[in-house]
Amino acid sequence: MNKQAVIRTALRVGVLAGLVCIAWSVLLYATGQNPFGPKRLMIIFVTPAAGVIAQWQVRKHHRAQATMGWQLLMGIVAVGLTAVLSAVGVYSVARVGGEKLMQRNLAEATQIVEASRKQFSEKELSKAAYEANKRSLPVAAGTAQGVANEDFQKKLLLGLLLTVPGAIFLRR
Repeated sequence: MNKQAVIRTALRVGVLAGLVCIAWSVLLYATGQNPFGPKRLMIIFVTPAAGVIAQWQVRKHHRAQATMGWQLLMGIVAVGLTAVLSAVGVYSVARVGGEKLMQRNLAEATQIVEASRKQFSEKELSKAAYEANKRSLPVAAGTAQGVANEDFQKKLLLGLLLTVPGAIFLRR
């Protein structure tokens, strides 16, 4: 039983997936797109894919170690590492882009929220949700920490949600 080889598999997959996420953010920035806007969400499924791929690789190459617990751990390691690296990449792009890029992102996010106002009904709860969303925009979309935090949370949550079924189906 070589547990280090199993953990190295998860780390390798997590680092590669994290680098893909960083490359996507840098590519969007380099081409003049908003690296924090809706196009960034095209890469959100890399994180859960990294978790499942790590589990699949463990099952394929280290079948004796592919228990439910190890599979879950490998998925969590790969997803966590991918989410952290992606958030670091988003934060770095935000810092390099500076205040001008963050103001542009805030303006685009405000425009999206304003455009979705019609979708909110006349119910009190929907109005409150709309107002809360609009109040949170300057922090969530206007700062480097805010966009990195949002990126980390979304990718980690989605990755962890899809890692559990992967661990169940890919155990030995």
